[in-house]
Amino acid sequence: MIVLKSTSDFEIESVKYPNFPLLTWETDNPELGIESGMLCVEAMQFLIYECLKRGRVNSENTWWTYGNHLAQFLTFCEQNGLDWRDISESSEDEMLVSAYRDLCVGEFGMTINSTNQHLRTLVRFYSYGVGKWFKSLPYSLESVSVNKGQQFLAHTERNGGKKYSSDLMMKTFEKKAQFLSAIEVQELLSAIENPTLKLMVRLCLQTGIRRKELLLFPLHVIRKPTGNRAYYEVNISRTKGEKERKIHIPTRLMEELWRYVNEARFQKQQESGVVSDCLFLTSDGQEWASQGSAFGKALKSLNLPFHVSPHMLRHTYATHMLKGMLEHKSSKFEPLMYLQARLGHSSITTTMKYLHLVNDLVDDFSIEYQQQIDAIA
Repeated sequence: MIVLKSTSDFEIESVKYPNFPLLTWETDNPELGIESGMLCVEAMQFLIYECLKRGRVNSENTWWTYGNHLAQFLTFCEQNGLDWRDISESSEDEMLVSAYRDLCVGEFGMTINSTNQHLRTLVRFYSYGVGKWFKSLPYSLESVSVNKGQQFLAHTERNGGKKYSSDLMMKTFEKKAQFLSAIEVQELLSAIENPTLKLMVRLCLQTGIRRKELLLFPLHVIRKPTGNRAYYEVNISRTKGEKERKIHIPTRLMEELWRYVNEARFQKQQESGVVSDCLFLTSDGQEWASQGSAFGKALKSLNLPFHVSPHMLRHTYATHMLKGMLEHKSSKFEPLMYLQARLGHSSITTTMKYLHLVNDLVDDFSIEYQQQIDAIA
């Protein structure tokens, strides 16, 4: 199976969809009527429905996530001469996708969470195909207990805490999000000698943006601070799901970003000749690769005695900010609602996980989180 990227010639109802994943067979299989280079029509029908028709997916990255999940499974079938449409009527013989699952964990060395993500795509794929390409599913559904937790309106649910799930899925254990203590934040910032990298880390720590949002951060929102204000509200749109949201940049950080734009960044851009609308440039004046791992590697190269990753910076912001807001609660806004908007969570239940982390904080000085980072830097 080969995945190709569509050009602007790829149209559906006169709407162009460039960069859409096109799944093609790599080898001939006369028994299945497959020729090398032929599109996998069923896979394309599913991707078009799931990514374009449903209207729930707004990101090209998600197109490619689903496309790659399908391509890996269909490659497994292709290389082993298996027909993905050959589904047994007997539940005891429903082994096709199960065998692929075991291969992912065993030979491919994928984590349980990553494997389950692949399986969820396959479950949607096969569910879409029932009645179109086959009569039954290559898995069974089983009733599982669901922890209602603190979800809003959980008391109104009438399913008895049960839901149906594919028996393909492997059991996972929820892990607490990792964050840095105030002392670890101080050690992290003190260890960074590169001023640009330090600004990038501070922007994550003080706004909670994701790695991709950092590397694609818009240049035009940086402006010279004027007047007396605590923070600047700016809009970012290159986000998860391409959903625009507002974030708050403290004035001290905005001042240093403005200085970076007009000094270090200007010089790098002059030397490289690169015209970019992204805020941060690499040491040689190029744009950062939004899908690359260079930022994470830069953090790892600091050789700190504790683990730190780009997403941990986001968790650190959320945990410390929530603690500070809860202890200095104001009638002006609800802390969870404020944090949900800043982080861009579609559901407040996602934001509520930080309530559990707040209890792990024992350093009372972490309350003044934003001022503390400014002082350290």
